[in-house]
Amino acid sequence: MSSSILVLGVDFSGAKADKDTWVTQGFLDDGVLTIESCQSMPRAQLTELLGSLPGTAVAALDFPFSVPTVFARRWRPEAKTMPELWESAAAMESEGFLSLRDEFVAEHGEPFRRGDLYFPECYSCLHKANPNMVPMTFRGMQMLDRLWRAGCRVPPLLDQGHTGPVLLESMPGAALRAFGLPFKGYKKGQLAAELRSRILDGLEIHSRVPISNLAQFRDACLAVHDCLDSVAAAVAACLWVKDQNLFRLPQNGPGDDTRRASAPSPDDNELITARLEGWLYAPVFIPSFIPSFIG
Repeated sequence: MSSSILVLGVDFSGAKADKDTWVTQGFLDDGVLTIESCQSMPRAQLTELLGSLPGTAVAALDFPFSVPTVFARRWRPEAKTMPELWESAAAMESEGFLSLRDEFVAEHGEPFRRGDLYFPECYSCLHKANPNMVPMTFRGMQMLDRLWRAGCRVPPLLDQGHTGPVLLESMPGAALRAFGLPFKGYKKGQLAAELRSRILDGLEIHSRVPISNLAQFRDACLAVHDCLDSVAAAVAACLWVKDQNLFRLPQNGPGDDTRRASAPSPDDNELITARLEGWLYAPVFIPSFIPSFIG
């Protein structure tokens, strides 16, 4: 008898207006995704939804789960893991976080987190220009404080007895890039409609996740890029259920990134760093055929 796994993909917005967060919900049965709904949702409603999920569920959330170590040291010098930072975020107003960010960036610029170095499409979570990553990072951390306390599991943190759903930091653009699909230019610009159509045409075959009813949601995805991103995040959640080895996982050692100015120190430990900074879980397998898209 096959088991059915609830999966969610979330394109998260930290904007004050709170109207651009989109959530795709579906069930993965025998490797096939059936989408149940794809809709916009206020952050408070999303928090309640995620906190009520069964322990077998997997949700891929599109926002940075934490901040670079050097910024965390300014903010909470004693912090060793993300929940300590989430607790601080939950006790702050957005203006206080923004002020702390501005003072830090004036001195140190916008550093990347360790795991972001693997993904050239990433921005620093302290980036404030277009796109403005700061509100979504802050609001996301506030939400995670509640969900962690409710028993959700958040890799790469140790479960610590938690038995709730798995919450993954995700990035639809990084997933689309791994699938060999357009990952730039599909949100705005003259080619946006064409590129969204190409993504939808190729999503199942390139991700290797069949979607039984994708056509039902095609018009919404073509009309709203946030909707499309939530579907792509849901596909990433399906891949996590299928095989976690399809993802780049933090190493219990220095790792092997190539974007550093110098070689990593043998004393570095990617896993320990990721438990403070968060980790972007994006699939890294490469399909046999990869068209070239620059958007």
